[in-house]
Amino acid sequence: MVKVPEDLLDNAEDYFKITLNKKSDLILLINAFNLDNGLKGFEDFCFTGKYLFGLFRVLNDSSNIPEVKSVDPIKKDIADNVEKIKTQLKSIIIDLDETNRNRMEKDYLGLSQNSLQNLQALFEDINYIKKYLNFLKRTNSN
Repeated sequence: MVKVPEDLLDNAEDYFKITLNKKSDLILLINAFNLDNGLKGFEDFCFTGKYLFGLFRVLNDSSNIPEVKSVDPIKKDIADNVEKIKTQLKSIIIDLDETNRNRMEKDYLGLSQNSLQNLQALFEDINYIKKYLNFLKRTNSN
């Protein structure tokens, strides 16, 4: 289990020389995952988020990728995985205090363009966190 989520996120920011977009929300999520099913659940969440970040990148760049003949399968994969991550989010934020739960529902689970933009920013952050977790696994196994 992550003892101090802030340390994990600070270390990832230092490693990649970035500033996370949704750091305070990630801290809430890590703490909620720790209470629910530990770092394994958070790593699964990160895997899906990183995958979605890649899918959105491919979709955005599809006109420049000759191998992409149709974006329909990419859009379907995005829709399926966005639903998966929203389901994960719903199940984990249920235990947050009412104020944070309501804000997270509005910010990430709504049907607005703003909610989708927030999700994409979260996926970008998760992409870095997943890469950093993978880095830690490689360095700890040596």
